Amino acid sequence: MRWNGIEYSLRESQRAKRVILKVSGRSGLDVVVPRGFNKRRLPEILRAHEAWIGIQLQRVKESLSLPAPEHIDLNAIGERWQVQYRPTLAGRLMVRADASNQLRVQGNVGDVRGVAFALDRWLHLKAHAHLVPWLREVSREVNIAFNNATVRGQTTRWASCSKLGNISLNRNLLFLPEHLVRHVFLHELCHVRQLDHSPKFWRLLEKVEAEYKALEAEARKANHHVPQWVQLGRSR
Repeated sequence: MRWNGIEYSLRESQRAKRVILKVSGRSGLDVVVPRGFNKRRLPEILRAHEAWIGIQLQRVKESLSLPAPEHIDLNAIGERWQVQYRPTLAGRLMVRADASNQLRVQGNVGDVRGVAFALDRWLHLKAHAHLVPWLREVSREVNIAFNNATVRGQTTRWASCSKLGNISLNRNLLFLPEHLVRHVFLHELCHVRQLDHSPKFWRLLEKVEAEYKALEAEARKANHHVPQWVQLGRSR
């Protein structure tokens, strides 16, 4: 579909409760609407977010001109991975990791989007291997149990908690400093007991983390830790 000279994809979702706008390097602008949504309202909604859409699309465009990353710093777990590129005739790009923190990207390494997408798949597996056990550890420490944990590629949140006590973690947490990741965990664990941001929630968070106000402010400005190639390669 097309709006104001911008191509976008549109899909309905039973889970969506509102219109969701996503911009990625692989698919451009994606618009997700609740089932039964009146699509005549879309132009009005897109106009209201026109500035944000333009900024995100420009960032994707700029990232296409960036060189592929030479290294990847996973600050949360104290790892730096050196990235090596090996062009081959294989169609699909593959990422192989070894014990010396080397990532070998093989395939059409001149495909900027493809490289970012392949690295993003590796990042997702890495996040699941580290973030979920870490969340369980913090959960036991503060004695707040959650139901289930998943790793996703959220665009606007570091994590979220459902009313069933399911916690969804943004894989980009791996790029954040360790203390901020821990803060995000504690924030979502407190939502298991108090889903809203009422005074009761903040009192609960203060009990497990006295400096929560400063950490909340720091987390809101932490996007600069996430490298640009991640947005280009967002896969989920």
